[in-house]
Amino acid sequence: MDKKRAVSIGVAIFLGLGAVSWVLFFGGKKEMEIRQETPAQNEETVGEQVIIESLADENVRRDGIIEKTPQQIVEEYKEEQKKPTETVIKPEKITEKSEVKKDYVSDIVERPVSFGFKKVSGERKLDTVIIHSSFNSLGGDQYDVEKIIAIYKSYGVAAHYIIGRDGTVYRLVKENDIAYHAGVSQVSDGRTNVNNFSIGIEMVGNYDDGYEQVQYDAINMLVKDMKARYDIKYVLGHKDIAPGRKTDPWGFDWNRISK
Repeated sequence: MDKKRAVSIGVAIFLGLGAVSWVLFFGGKKEMEIRQETPAQNEETVGEQVIIESLADENVRRDGIIEKTPQQIVEEYKEEQKKPTETVIKPEKITEKSEVKKDYVSDIVERPVSFGFKKVSGERKLDTVIIHSSFNSLGGDQYDVEKIIAIYKSYGVAAHYIIGRDGTVYRLVKENDIAYHAGVSQVSDGRTNVNNFSIGIEMVGNYDDGYEQVQYDAINMLVKDMKARYDIKYVLGHKDIAPGRKTDPWGFDWNRISK
């Protein structure tokens, strides 16, 4: 072998060894870099998958095929959260409240008493309304409703209602209970013990002053209401069921009440 050929072979061997070393060194380094990057990539992929699965909708499928990017989904979710909350009521669930008719007495003051009546457990058959009148004769304001009620208490009597001079209607006894307002009494059909089948109404007024228009308005509304709920046959004064014993209602204008 001549000297020139030997040099060529030496150069070739050197270059071959250098190439192998380069591949081993730089190739291994690249593989190591790839391996080092893999966990971070996996963490990013897992994070994206969590977002995708938690915000999945009709545009996202968990098999990895998505129509929107995770960033788009997150942005849409944020925008959705900014919208005000609305309560949606289906039309079929909306029901209109029935109107309560107030053609009759709309305001009755509950002023129950503990005397002058008997409680009834069953339903009373009511067909008569008896009108009375009374005032305070013991001094002070003769039209003071509380003082008049105190007089009732001293006698152990009561009516179902009392109408003040200002037209206020006070309910003293429930209609279904028997109030002691009529005493010894009888209606034209021969029935006695009128308390048993009647409702008593007291009008606040004395012998001479008559009654205010608001009182007539109130009693008309009361009677109208009762006629709507019961089969009322009689609307009478106390004097009509106890003639010779009672003279009230004093000065009552029967033409101003619908009987």
